[in-house]
Amino acid sequence: MTEPNDGADPGPSLDPDAGPERALEELEALEDEVVRLKRVVRDAEGDTDIDTDTDTDTDALRSRFEDAATRLQNALALANGGHGSIDTRSGGRITPLEPDPGSIALEDIAHGLSNLSRFTGQGKDFYSVARHAVHVSREVEARGGSLAAQRWGLLHDASEAYLSDVPAPVKRTLPGYTCAEKRLHEAVRETFDLEVSAADEQLVDAADAAV
Repeated sequence: MTEPNDGADPGPSLDPDAGPERALEELEALEDEVVRLKRVVRDAEGDTDIDTDTDTDTDALRSRFEDAATRLQNALALANGGHGSIDTRSGGRITPLEPDPGSIALEDIAHGLSNLSRFTGQGKDFYSVARHAVHVSREVEARGGSLAAQRWGLLHDASEAYLSDVPAPVKRTLPGYTCAEKRLHEAVRETFDLEVSAADEQLVDAADAAV
């Protein structure tokens, strides 16, 4: 890529009182980002020295599009009075697209994931996300992972308790999903005071893929 992924900020927390005026500001800012994205895609297409098939380039470009899509979602939310919230099993409420760590409860995660089927329910038998999470955590332990890594293995899909499970091929191009998932992951880690190293993440990812 001729223009690296600069980790564009998907935008600050939304102020519902900001209204359409802030939404217009976000849309105007997005116009500049769309121009930059078009230039990146054109340069990648025309520059024979750029290997657009590498995972690094693909992930970087996807991240740029994800950030832009999330900002567009924020602009829509600003125009409509903010992101919506959902009720939880414990009797609380959470706004999945702008999560407050204080609204996350382990019982809600366990309940939600135990009722959520892996593979969008297309397996021969019911296989819950909760069961998968337990298997991943145990696999991390079997591979010598730290306690923090084991806990993250158990919670690595916790966001799906509030966003539902999306199959990987869809997730790759579903606008805004990856950023929403990342925000929820950060909120979950804060809720449970979980510090996970890069090595822990890699181990959990490897165990997840193996399981």
